[in-house]
Amino acid sequence: MKNRFLKIILPIMLLVTAVFIIGSGCTGDPSGDWFEDADGDGYGDNGSYNSQYDQPQGYVADNTDCDDTNASVYPGATEIPDNLIDEDCNDLHAFTFYHDEDGDGFGNSDVSEVIEIVLGEGAPENFVTNNADCNDKDPNINPIADEIYNNEIDDNCNGEIDTDDITYVDDDGDGYGSQVQAEKEGVYNALDCDDTNSKIHPYALEIKDGIDNDCDGIVDEVS
Repeated sequence: MKNRFLKIILPIMLLVTAVFIIGSGCTGDPSGDWFEDADGDGYGDNGSYNSQYDQPQGYVADNTDCDDTNASVYPGATEIPDNLIDEDCNDLHAFTFYHDEDGDGFGNSDVSEVIEIVLGEGAPENFVTNNADCNDKDPNINPIADEIYNNEIDDNCNGEIDTDDITYVDDDGDGYGSQVQAEKEGVYNALDCDDTNSKIHPYALEIKDGIDNDCDGIVDEVS
């Protein structure tokens, strides 16, 4: 009886042991889906995959990389502000915003915060993308304010007090004047680089659209 029991049990035990040993040595992905990791950051490109059990060289099981040409871009990467790149693949871009206490559209250079937003979306409440205000406690003092004479104040933040009484045409109504002097009413600055588009002017948010949105002479700059 004992010998019969061993004849039945022993082969089963050997088979189980063999399966365990062989199984523990396998490193393949049972799904057979591997994704190319061209930049070597450990995250693969969902659009480039290889179906086989064993992991091919240069491929990984992860498919969440949003830019497989840049090793600094992958889920969980450190987001770098103001460079128009989504480093952490969360569909948001980080920008440095400046607090606008007086609500005149111009920020305080001493009070800033890095905030992630959808590209092209406006600034969060009480924040702006520029730090051009020279007095963030008075809404009547900013780069596009009217210069008031004989008040000993630099109303338009141009570093001069009570300058010549010259105004400029503002055809698009964005508060920024062209280089054309106004015959009657106008604005007290000639800062606009495109007076036909109210979304193009100094301190506007630069986006990837082939246009110099902020009038700094550079198109789609990446810092």
